[in-house]
Amino acid sequence: MSSSQELYNRIVHTLARLVTVSHIAQLSNWAWLTVGILQSQAVALGAIATYLPWETKAESRIARLRRWLRNPRVQVWEVYRPLLAQVLGTAWQDEHAFVILDGLMVFGNHWQIFRLSLEHGCRAIPLAWVVIPGKGLVRVERLQTMLEQVAVFLRPRVKGVTFLADRGFRDCDWADLCRKIGWHYAIRIMHNTWISWPDGRQARLDEIVPIGLNRYFQAVALTQAGMLTTNVSVTWTEAVDPEMVAIVSDQPAGRQRLQEYGHRMRIEQSFRDDQSGGFDLEHTQLRHADRLERLLLAVAVATLWCHELGQQVLFAGEATRQVIDPGYKRELSVFQLGLRWLKRCASTALQHLDTFRAHLVPIKLKPVVKIPAS
Repeated sequence: MSSSQELYNRIVHTLARLVTVSHIAQLSNWAWLTVGILQSQAVALGAIATYLPWETKAESRIARLRRWLRNPRVQVWEVYRPLLAQVLGTAWQDEHAFVILDGLMVFGNHWQIFRLSLEHGCRAIPLAWVVIPGKGLVRVERLQTMLEQVAVFLRPRVKGVTFLADRGFRDCDWADLCRKIGWHYAIRIMHNTWISWPDGRQARLDEIVPIGLNRYFQAVALTQAGMLTTNVSVTWTEAVDPEMVAIVSDQPAGRQRLQEYGHRMRIEQSFRDDQSGGFDLEHTQLRHADRLERLLLAVAVATLWCHELGQQVLFAGEATRQVIDPGYKRELSVFQLGLRWLKRCASTALQHLDTFRAHLVPIKLKPVVKIPAS
């Protein structure tokens, strides 16, 4: 039996147990697409088809994948939601979750992927995503349905949520939506943003916060028009050319808000896992938003399994980690640990590769330590 068939068997039974579909082919092709992504570490259909053990020509294998990607019966949120419910289970109910929104340009800047992710082990797992044509800032109305769906989904599964977003989502409408759906927020704003005090004073942040110092402003209004009353925490990056980091939040300004915003960097690293460090997502050639969203459904399963396997490696102890991570201390993310463990098992010892169980627990990890070569 081929390694691809072995991986397929470990995925498809879990999907079949959790997800209801109108035809079994919807599940089997989803699983095969996931296997091809894991084996090829790419999202190009030609590369994926190379690893599918079907006795057909490459063109026929690609055509089968394309049929699944354009199948309107595969409703992304409807099939992903039960899987995600199994992944979180009851293990997260005492956790305050950090949900991160960010965007990624793909296919020569033709498409923007906007993804909501949940922090897990100093990285992030996908919760939901939307594909929008073009580039530039996006208004809250385009993503509101996604945020509202995720808010309803998470409500019984976590203790609370803080929404984290970068300057591309700085409009006051994002903060208003968070309050509407019951989330805290920590959103970065531009360094030249004006703030106003109740007594009528106004100032620009970059003119009142000296380089290298932190400042905290409680209950101030954003912009000269006073569009949002919020709390602002300001610091500077430690670099040769320091950059201001200003965060607005519904919670009191202070060092804790700055630390919370640091969680947002997890999504940047996770997008790298999807790109050059993992699945080469930015080079997709798909030209239709709905097909790209279904492709991301397979990427999501691949990501979840890598996180699950990475978690298992960490729980197994240092001896197991050092089979795939040569550093004295951990040098790989939980995602990369899982991906390397899968590749190692697929090539040398499939009996050591566990079935995809769709189960993650909250884990706290320190950032990856890179030991310089001597």
